[in-house]
Amino acid sequence: MEQQKVLKKTLPNGATLLIYPTKGWGIVALSIFLRGGILDEPLPGVTHLTTYLLLKGSKKFPKAEISATFEDFGGGITTTTSEEYSVIEATTKVEGLKKALEVIRDILLNPLFKEEDLQREKKNVITALRSKKENPFRFAYSELKKLTFAATPYERDILGEENIVQNLKREDIIQRWNQLLDGSRFVVSLVGDIEKVEETLRLLEETFQDIPLKGFQYPTYDRKIEEIEVKTLQREGSQATILCAFNAPHYKSEDYWAGKVFNAVLGDGFTSLLFRELREKRGYAYATTSFYPTKINLPRIFTYIGTSPQKADQAFRDMLEVVQKIDFSPEDVEIAKRKIIGDWLMDHQTRARKAWYLGWFETLHMGYETDFLFTEKIKNVPFERVKDIRQKFIDNLYHAVVVKP
Repeated sequence: MEQQKVLKKTLPNGATLLIYPTKGWGIVALSIFLRGGILDEPLPGVTHLTTYLLLKGSKKFPKAEISATFEDFGGGITTTTSEEYSVIEATTKVEGLKKALEVIRDILLNPLFKEEDLQREKKNVITALRSKKENPFRFAYSELKKLTFAATPYERDILGEENIVQNLKREDIIQRWNQLLDGSRFVVSLVGDIEKVEETLRLLEETFQDIPLKGFQYPTYDRKIEEIEVKTLQREGSQATILCAFNAPHYKSEDYWAGKVFNAVLGDGFTSLLFRELREKRGYAYATTSFYPTKINLPRIFTYIGTSPQKADQAFRDMLEVVQKIDFSPEDVEIAKRKIIGDWLMDHQTRARKAWYLGWFETLHMGYETDFLFTEKIKNVPFERVKDIRQKFIDNLYHAVVVKP
């Protein structure tokens, strides 16, 4: 099995290293996951700013040299933050890996966090936050998160809150990085055309072994949807936007894989129930879909429709009917499975994405092996178990946001 090719080692400081050798054009991809994301940040938005500023210069390497180390080989380095983790992603050629890891080590252990870089990026974040409010879907989704994830960090925007971001200081950034620099948060996944695996492992150990161990554990939240709540909002625009949230299986539940298939039956593509019923048969939708993010806490299935304001009320009722009642067939389930597997395989075409998935599964404590088992798990979901998702999780409970002009 392919998973047998993956070398895994946990360092004394808790950092997990994964190496997956490949053969090809001498490309190496690295994903460095830091557990936590915004879940334990002391100030909204500080994690995004902190990880972004890592690439703006370190004690040994100025910003231009950091970029050049990767770009001179046709690669690059970026950072992103989400709810449950942050990621540093880098690509280079095999011959550039040693220098790349030297740069990454200094970025992690000796970042500069210059005041002028902080002030510049704060302005960019505030602009991005204001821009999100202009997008109908993003606005509605933001409001739905406040409703269905109320009183948890999941209700917040990853970029933070404008008034708090405006007042963030360099000391806040330094303090947050001191929290994040914890070996138990780190999962390092390397996929590439390397021949000397043991030598590469030694380079990774040298890069990450001096990160201190502080003992991070994910905080837990358990807030199920227990009653119907609908928030109706007005904003300028030409269409109505409707988003709903429903209870869903936790990824450690035996129903997780059936939940993935059920979501695909609902809203994945032109053959899905939402598309057939709401767009083709009833002519409501500019767009309609569903999505089921894999989360450590508070699993939800979300459904969305954008339609004309005069059709919004009926479209909302009919969307609930599709989710809760409209029958689907074994053929619908098999089509949904093929879509999931096809998308999965297409998204694994590059070393960068392979590195990301291996690291992601390990970061969420699902185990990197899940990446190799995914397609079989989906194939083996019985039709009846997919049908049972409605009774077990969807029922008649939901949270919804309706945005109209």
